[in-house]
Amino acid sequence: MTILHHLLTTVRNATDAEAHASAKPRYLAIADAVESAIRTGILLPDAPLPTQREVAELLGVTVGTVTRGYAEAARRGLVRGETGRGTFVLSQRMTFAQIGRDSLSADGNPRVDLGLNTPFHSLDPDLGAALATLAARRDIQHLLYYHQPRGLLRHRETGVRWAALHGYEATPDNVLVCSGAQHGMTVTLGALFSPGDRIAVESLTYPLIKPLAKRLRLQLVPIPMDEQGMLPDALAAASAQEAVRGLYIMPGCQNPTLAHMPEYRRHEIATVCRRHGIRIIEDDMYALTLDSVLPPISAHAPELGHFIASTSKALTGGLRTAFVCVPPESVRRVEAAIEASIWMSASLMTEIATLWIEDGTAARVLSAKRTEAAARNRMAQDILGEWQFFSRPTGYFIWLRLPKRWRSVEFAEAASERGVSVAHMEHFAVGYAQPEQGVRISLCGAQDRESLHGGLTVLADLLKL
Repeated sequence: MTILHHLLTTVRNATDAEAHASAKPRYLAIADAVESAIRTGILLPDAPLPTQREVAELLGVTVGTVTRGYAEAARRGLVRGETGRGTFVLSQRMTFAQIGRDSLSADGNPRVDLGLNTPFHSLDPDLGAALATLAARRDIQHLLYYHQPRGLLRHRETGVRWAALHGYEATPDNVLVCSGAQHGMTVTLGALFSPGDRIAVESLTYPLIKPLAKRLRLQLVPIPMDEQGMLPDALAAASAQEAVRGLYIMPGCQNPTLAHMPEYRRHEIATVCRRHGIRIIEDDMYALTLDSVLPPISAHAPELGHFIASTSKALTGGLRTAFVCVPPESVRRVEAAIEASIWMSASLMTEIATLWIEDGTAARVLSAKRTEAAARNRMAQDILGEWQFFSRPTGYFIWLRLPKRWRSVEFAEAASERGVSVAHMEHFAVGYAQPEQGVRISLCGAQDRESLHGGLTVLADLLKL
């Protein structure tokens, strides 16, 4: 059966009001037909779909209806649109690894996602090879068993190795395995603090700390920053005035500003925390994307430091594995929070992470992703160089300071109307109004360099208006 015949039969059956009590809209029937053709093997990975005009003529519908159908198929992660070439079936690898990246917008035009920081999924480790390696072992059945919430000893030993790459010295006894950094943040904050407690954060910070704090009924206290990150004096002043109990901070390649805190300031922040008894929750998500790392703040105050070492940006987001390194007195409390939330992390996922860290795959993948990031940073410099932005040679994103005529939200909306997504400042802002407007531009969200070039060019043209 040809794809056109399959589309004709499937769409007619789905939209026949006499055959069905409630007929589907034709654009949804088209998307369903595409999905059915892929799942039954009529459409193979990377195969082109018929042109929208061909399908419209065959079905007796408008081109706009077909466009909506193809856009819905793209939203489901089944196909991708390429400017000037057409629409193609995603390979199985792309179907699962690239959801949330380039797709068709509502009007059928290709959309470039420079908003999400997805970690170069085209360079992800080979999951099939890892599963084959594990399948060849005779000792993996235990990965399906229940185990203690903190994680298997073997996996906690892997956490020690991973933390060491971040410059943090840990032991298996003070490492707990979590299902990603977000889970690590959730259980750590939930274990250490009570409703109403004040948590200091950078004035621009990781967006999901805001809904998490709201859920836990914690009060966020924004602390001013400069190009080197949080200001120690400002943290000290806030701690004296507002009884700050905790600190959530990203000192290495900070999200979204890329501020990279020098070691002397890390020591100063640790000193403030010691003076005021402030527990530290340190998220070094992007530290390994840089060519070199500095010892975390938690290393300067280990009795207060709770350090989260995630694999998401260094390896791949779907692995959902992070290692939380805590002081001895916090181990049982954080373990109890893990137990109360999910009982334990999935051992199979952590075993895959362990395999990749042990056999050198992690180091190779990280090196390849840094190389790709460097190339994309050079591209950003070439296209946006006449405007002020902050970057790192191997950073996964840039922070663009907007000209005074632009508000961050308005710029993001204007970019979206032109088919490019960026992350506006309000996602990251905590508390008071920010003195300067900016947007975060992901360099890793676009599927390839060509897409990134097109998206950055759209932004450059917008800045010139």
